[in-house]
Amino acid sequence: MKPSQLKSAIIMLSFAAPIFTTQANSNTDTNEELRAELQQIQQRLATLETQDRESSLLSDTQFNFYGSLRPTFGLTHTNSDDVWDVGDANSRIGFATEYQLGDGLMAFAKGEFKVDIRNDGDFGDARKAYVGIEGFLGRFAIGKQAVTQEIIYDPVDIFNRSGTPIAYDSASPFRLNNLVTYRKQFGDILFSADAQFDGNKGSDGSDFFNTGLRYKTDLIYIAAAFYTKELEDGTDENTVGVTLAKNFESLYLAAAYQNIDKDIADGSTLDIVASYFINETYKIKLGISKYDDGGNNITSGKYNAYNTTFEWHKTSKFSTFIEYQKKDFEYQETDDQIMVGMRYNFDYKF
Repeated sequence: MKPSQLKSAIIMLSFAAPIFTTQANSNTDTNEELRAELQQIQQRLATLETQDRESSLLSDTQFNFYGSLRPTFGLTHTNSDDVWDVGDANSRIGFATEYQLGDGLMAFAKGEFKVDIRNDGDFGDARKAYVGIEGFLGRFAIGKQAVTQEIIYDPVDIFNRSGTPIAYDSASPFRLNNLVTYRKQFGDILFSADAQFDGNKGSDGSDFFNTGLRYKTDLIYIAAAFYTKELEDGTDENTVGVTLAKNFESLYLAAAYQNIDKDIADGSTLDIVASYFINETYKIKLGISKYDDGGNNITSGKYNAYNTTFEWHKTSKFSTFIEYQKKDFEYQETDDQIMVGMRYNFDYKF
C-alpha cells in the first residue's frame, strides 16, 4: 500500500475509533484496548507525516561526490641538468549539492580540494569552496571560485599537466578566494561578472574585477573578457582576452589570446590547440603557445612552447597518456619534458 493510501486508511480508522469506543463503554477492558489502538494509530500517523516531509526534502536535494586522480612520471631536461620526478596534474576530490527552494529558486554549494600525489598525497588545500543561489534573475555565489576569465582559458585547457593552458598559466588567474560572482544565461549567451574583496590587502574596495560574454552553440564557441587587478606596487594590470573554438566531428580546434597592459611593461599570451580522435580509443593533441611579459633582458620570461600528447582512453573513467613539451625561452635555458601519466575519474550522484 502506498504511504498516501495508508494515511487515508489510518485517518478513517481514527474517526471510527470513537464510535467503537462508545459501543464498548459497557466493557472496560474493551474500552481500554480501543483507546490503546487509537493511540497507536495516532502515533503511526505522526510517523508517516514525518517520513513524508523527509522524503520530500530528499527528492528536492541532489548530492554529487566526485574526484580525479592524476599522477605523472617523467624526465625534465635543460641545458645543464636532467631530472626524473613523479608529479601530479591537479588531482582533486570534491562534492557539489543542490537544493530546490521552490518558486524557481535553487540553493547550491561546492567544495573541491587538492590531492597532491607528488607530496605524500597531501589533502586539503581548497580549489573551490562557495555557496550560492540561482533563479530567474541569475546565479549569485560567494567564496573561492573560478573567475570569469575561465571562459577564455577553458577551450584551450586540454593537456595533462598542472601548467595549462601553457602561456595563459604564466600570466592570468584561474581561481580566487574572497570572490563574489554573478552569472546570467540569455539563450546561447552567458554574461559573467565577478569581483574580489579582500580587506587584508590592496584597496578598501575591490582588488580584482572581471567580466565577459560567451556565445556557445554546437557549431561554435566565442568568448571575450576583461579584468583589472591592483598589483602589490599599487599599479593596475588590465587584460583583454578573446577565444574561438570549433568542433569538426573528430577534429577540435581552439585559440585564446590575451593582451596584458601594465604600467611598467605590456605583455600577451597566445595558446593554439588541436585534438583529433583517431578512433574511440586513441586521441592525439597538439599545441603552440607564446608568452610575452614585455621584458627585453635576462630577467624576462619570454618563451615559445610546443606540446604533443598521445592518449589512450579505455573508458570515460580511466585513461593513460604520453606527453612531450618544449619551452624555448628567449633569455633562459630551454626546457624539454617528456612524461607518462594516468587519470582515474569518479562521479557518484545521490
